[in-house]
Amino acid sequence: MTQNLFAACRHNGSLVVRRVRLDASVQASVTALFASQESSFRSGVDEEVDFNGAWNPDANELLTIDIPTEAEVFEDAINANASSIQDIDTSNFIDEGIRALFTGAVVNGNSKVLVQRFTSMQFLQRKWALLQDGNAFRQLTEPAFSLDNSLTCIIEDDKIKFKSQHKLRSIINMQDIYREATDQEVRDFSSHASLEVSDIDIFLNLTDQTARKLISAISNNNTLDQYPVTDIQAAANRVGVTIDVQGGKIVMPNTRADVKNLLRFLDDSLYEASLTGQRYITNSKRTV
Repeated sequence: MTQNLFAACRHNGSLVVRRVRLDASVQASVTALFASQESSFRSGVDEEVDFNGAWNPDANELLTIDIPTEAEVFEDAINANASSIQDIDTSNFIDEGIRALFTGAVVNGNSKVLVQRFTSMQFLQRKWALLQDGNAFRQLTEPAFSLDNSLTCIIEDDKIKFKSQHKLRSIINMQDIYREATDQEVRDFSSHASLEVSDIDIFLNLTDQTARKLISAISNNNTLDQYPVTDIQAAANRVGVTIDVQGGKIVMPNTRADVKNLLRFLDDSLYEASLTGQRYITNSKRTV
């Protein structure tokens, strides 16, 4: 079944969908290309893993998230009458803010969307593309683009299924899924009853992007509410992590590196190997 091609464009911070009109022969070829890429995307995959902001999948796994509100436009387009969707402005193609190209279908009431990310490097005119013309080449002067060589994600079963969070983040806003704590949230965190932060303003300056992501994860998981300070200190001692506790509170260190080490421990992303005693930082916290 031949499928329509759509572009997801970011306009004024929001994703909007535009139809990319193709002639019949190209449309059939594009449908076949996406189908082939779907087969490659699923090849060898036998497990799906809920994304927690840190897990890197193995070759046999896909990461999954619930579909964020802004990403609902993908399924909406597949379910709509294609003729009702505004065409992309071919005369102003480069400035349309394209983030993804996608196609899909509805089968037995269930939609499936195949999505490629789109980058500025795919605008062929910007790369001085040369086209064969007989025994010579001529410069491409019309607006043109290339398709990517793989899918970024598949949207189906109320989930987005993907392998690279970096690629997916270039299409949709994942701030609510994997986000940094704001200044106010850092202040709220530092005032927790289990923590002793001597100077909140200094602590704010010590919290870089990594630290703020860790603070957001720790706060969302309610770690400090679930575990008493004595239990946290005992667990730290078992893996060779030193935590300064005074007056029943965990004293926040005063160097950026030590702050991040403490936060990584609280986030369960700092551990010591039981065999070698080597300490590691992990970005893969999948349970087994």
